[in-house]
Amino acid sequence: MNFQNRVEAVRDNLTKSEVKIVKFIENHPDKSLKLSINELASDAQSSSATVTRLVKKLGIDSFTAMKVMISKDLGGQKEDSNYQLDVRKNESFISISDKLQENYSKNIMATKELLKEEICQSVVNRLLKTKNLYVYGVGASSLASTNIYQKWSRIGCHVVKNQDFEVFLTNLCGAKSQDTLWLISNSGETKEVLKLANFAKQNNIYTISLTKFGQNSLVKNSNLNLTTCKPLEPDVRVGATNSIIGQFYVIDVIFYLYFSHSFEKSYKAITASKNAVKKFK
Repeated sequence: MNFQNRVEAVRDNLTKSEVKIVKFIENHPDKSLKLSINELASDAQSSSATVTRLVKKLGIDSFTAMKVMISKDLGGQKEDSNYQLDVRKNESFISISDKLQENYSKNIMATKELLKEEICQSVVNRLLKTKNLYVYGVGASSLASTNIYQKWSRIGCHVVKNQDFEVFLTNLCGAKSQDTLWLISNSGETKEVLKLANFAKQNNIYTISLTKFGQNSLVKNSNLNLTTCKPLEPDVRVGATNSIIGQFYVIDVIFYLYFSHSFEKSYKAITASKNAVKKFK
């Protein structure tokens, strides 16, 4: 996920001082590459502390890493913002299959860049000591919640999932301190999901969220947040294809990491579930 796309994802949450720095970089990208953090702050009529906050808000590891991203943009490695995932009338099989393959690859690579090892490890550590895992998502994100339910259930974890909001909320009322709520919302602003996040916060229920990159209400109400890239698809689309691909990728990373850290227990459980199903075939 390049510099410009990160800026677009958080632009509405930037302060006036941060916007001044962004505008200076956008208007003087070549010059910005040659400046130190203090020089950039001075030329943008801001402060080095503001530059540091901007780098952090963009999810970039360091000021140097930000300049590398800007350099790549200048080198013609910008990501295409006009993603053509909408289907044209009588579009060919080759066009559709090539277009989807290219965008899937871009989506996974951009999401991989956003994943932080320490966050993923913290999520796994929490799940390893979780007694009951509550998982919820609406619309396309419900597919991601089903994915979590199926994966963790197969290795012996007790997962609570119900698409009926009121039933799920009733179930969540029984959550204890050793339980975890995992909420999925691409926008981070889904009404039902935010109601659950607020309920969890009021009742001290540990919450993990999975959202697209950027500031949103769900991130602010979660203990840990997993991030996908901004979906490579237009607002008006045939389906939420790329957001699902990104969510599934992150879930798989967490699942494999979890399995690796509970290998004997998980292997025994998944083998038992496989043998049980085999007997009824």
